[in-house]
Amino acid sequence: MPIGRRRLITESYGALIIPGATSNGAVRAGAAVALVSITGNQKLVECSSSSNVEEFLGFAKIAVADGEPVPVVTIRGSMIEPIIEGGGALTPNDPIFLSTTLGEITQVPPTTGMVLRLGESVSPAQIFFNTDQRILIP
Repeated sequence: MPIGRRRLITESYGALIIPGATSNGAVRAGAAVALVSITGNQKLVECSSSSNVEEFLGFAKIAVADGEPVPVVTIRGSMIEPIIEGGGALTPNDPIFLSTTLGEITQVPPTTGMVLRLGESVSPAQIFFNTDQRILIP
């Protein structure tokens, strides 16, 4: 291994791997994920606008099985290929929000729960990740 390189960085797929945190169930590549504590253990789970939105961390870089570390893209300004609600295409230059479906994004803001704007679409399948706005809807 070259001097100055650490396994945590070289095996991360260019994303953050939280030491000791593993997936709680399978996590899909491109899924929106949150870091939660389950029975005292740090776990990464797919999240939605009504489930663990306050703990939203970023997007899973690759698919992983239950109990595996999850590389997460967390850097503002990253280009992401997320899971789109309903499997459709995005309209470029429109805002992107965390969906009511676990792990997915939408261009239609939710009408209940937390509205978390995640950035803007740059193509039918890619977004510019920018989490500057959160709005709570009663």
